[in-house]
Amino acid sequence: MPTLEDFTLALRAYQQVQVEMGTRTPGEGEIAPRAIDALQRAGPLPDQSVVFGIASDGLPLLLQLDSPFIGPILLLADKGSGKTAFLQTLAQSAHRFSSAEQMAILALTDFPEEWCSQDMPDRNFRVYPAYEQESVDMMLCLAEWSASGRRDGSILLLFDGLDSVLHLSDEGQQAFAFLLEHGPASCVWPVVAVNSARACKLPEWLAFFQTRIYGRIANPHLGEELTHRPGAPLDSLFPGAEFCMRHQSRWLRFWLPRF
Repeated sequence: MPTLEDFTLALRAYQQVQVEMGTRTPGEGEIAPRAIDALQRAGPLPDQSVVFGIASDGLPLLLQLDSPFIGPILLLADKGSGKTAFLQTLAQSAHRFSSAEQMAILALTDFPEEWCSQDMPDRNFRVYPAYEQESVDMMLCLAEWSASGRRDGSILLLFDGLDSVLHLSDEGQQAFAFLLEHGPASCVWPVVAVNSARACKLPEWLAFFQTRIYGRIANPHLGEELTHRPGAPLDSLFPGAEFCMRHQSRWLRFWLPRF
């Protein structure tokens, strides 16, 4: 039986042919491997875990929400390379594999209509327009909750557009900075996406993130500037479906799971 690695190689070859022919490439919903297949191979998930990808060996990649040492997570990719899809996959995974008592999911975005879908969670999930005062009020409440040291559940904070933080009030920016620095220790987990072309203009904010995931970045010079390491396969990632991260001194490629 073909492995996911075989599938990945074949799909990349197919993508190259499609580009050369000038025809449409399949979207992420058409090619993403099924999460259920990976979970059947891996067995039961640990408590407080979220599936965020499937590696080439067919096994799931997990975000352990009870391991604050990884800190806030930054996702960098070109426009149209699946940043919103990645965050929405996290929301779907958290919804499916965590009880209502364990997990709350909050999303901040300049485009809330992109999150109005029947695939989104129907409980413990809320979308905040990043340009509204209620987003600042929410982050102030989260910062206060985090400062109290409470750990009676996890909060997944998905921010779709790091550059939007520049339009927040000073108190909103201070609250968000506090959450990036101290949130994971109290189970408030910021996962933040940013357009690669804009990321280089936000050095003070990028400095908060040690854990980084990359989608397709077509410009190799920009990719090297953002990774600070040569050899990242960013320009060959399948847009909207394939991502990579640094793991044990090598680049680990993975696919978004399909639920």
